[in-house]
Amino acid sequence: MALGDRRSRVRLEVVGALWATLELTEPARVVNISRDGALITSPVPMPPESVQPLHLKLEGREVTVDARVRHIRRVSGPDEPIRYLVGVEFLSVPPALARATDWPQV
Repeated sequence: MALGDRRSRVRLEVVGALWATLELTEPARVVNISRDGALITSPVPMPPESVQPLHLKLEGREVTVDARVRHIRRVSGPDEPIRYLVGVEFLSVPPALARATDWPQV
């Protein structure tokens, strides 16, 4: 016996690429930071080569930096909470980040 179409709403057909954005706000810890990027530990994986906005707290103020995920590695053991080491490359260094870290701006 066929059940038929039981959808309560109309579905739309997508022709071509459909882009979407998923924003997860999970706290992460900076392990190491340099002028070019950072190594962070995160409870969620990030897709390699994706561009992610990082919200850093510097001297009580939040600074947003766009960064490209360059590598990711799972570092937790079987009995530990899942954690990932994520290496990111900064796409630009905001003046507030350069001032807080004494890096010259380029």
